[in-house]
Amino acid sequence: MKPKIIMPATADTLSNHYLKEKGYDIITVPNVTEQALLDHPDVSAAILFVAPIPNTIYDKLPNLKVLARYGVGYDSVDAQYAATKGVWVTNTPGANAVSVAESAVSDLLLLAKRSPWISQKMRAGDLSGALKLMGRDVAGSTVGIVGYGHIGQSVAKILSGFDVNVLIYNRTPRETTYGTFVDWDTLFKESDYITIHLAATPETEGRISQAEFEMMKPTASIINLARGPIINEDAMITALKTHTIESAALDVFDQEPLPTDSPLFDLDNVFLTPHTAAQTLEAHNRMAVGASKMIDQVLSGQTPDWAVNQPE
Repeated sequence: MKPKIIMPATADTLSNHYLKEKGYDIITVPNVTEQALLDHPDVSAAILFVAPIPNTIYDKLPNLKVLARYGVGYDSVDAQYAATKGVWVTNTPGANAVSVAESAVSDLLLLAKRSPWISQKMRAGDLSGALKLMGRDVAGSTVGIVGYGHIGQSVAKILSGFDVNVLIYNRTPRETTYGTFVDWDTLFKESDYITIHLAATPETEGRISQAEFEMMKPTASIINLARGPIINEDAMITALKTHTIESAALDVFDQEPLPTDSPLFDLDNVFLTPHTAAQTLEAHNRMAVGASKMIDQVLSGQTPDWAVNQPE
């Protein structure tokens, strides 16, 4: 009997039916949720987007061998607990790095030029208001990169052509020609633009809060395309309301989708997108194929190349 795999229909399509071509029994759904898994208790593997997977499912899925994250972050799964149940958790490191890095630099430019607000005023017929908004040159500014994994490194490489001073904070400094490693406080005090590329872990939750916003220049902006909980959302809203900082570009939030009553919608110095920084055909193709390969490796008895845990 062929192993049964459940996966999002888009992942199946974008991987060019990789696992189906390998002979597996494929079940496609819009999104692999807890309920979707429980509807197929004999499933051997799954490709996951970001829906949370509780620890209670493993005893109900006796054949489950691997949960493959379609992307980099795996905070929706307790990988270490999964390991105690003999289940691999994998991700696709680097698959969306260029796409997210390009989005981060794009957001930086939009904030600098105030493009979203100029466009809004023009569309509303307020041409004089649009003409009064003054942007800034990015050249000559200081850009802080928080987190220097695949995405942070790609951001630094792209910025190398912008005539900017790049400061980098990473728990472990790495050799680079694209910027200068500095301590946490120095980055927040000296940067004109700060872009966040940390992984979501218990240690990074709420890592950026009131103290960091108070260190920032009143003309500085923050960009978060990593995970919402890394920034204390209430502290950020206060900083934006009081103009402790100038602006923000946010793609991720404490709760997603962002609730319609969120105060962020009422702020005129925030550029919002709905977790779409990696929304490119190329990135999704790489993530779909990468996640599929991890499943094939596990189900064919191999150790997956991109494991984030070690089953007992």
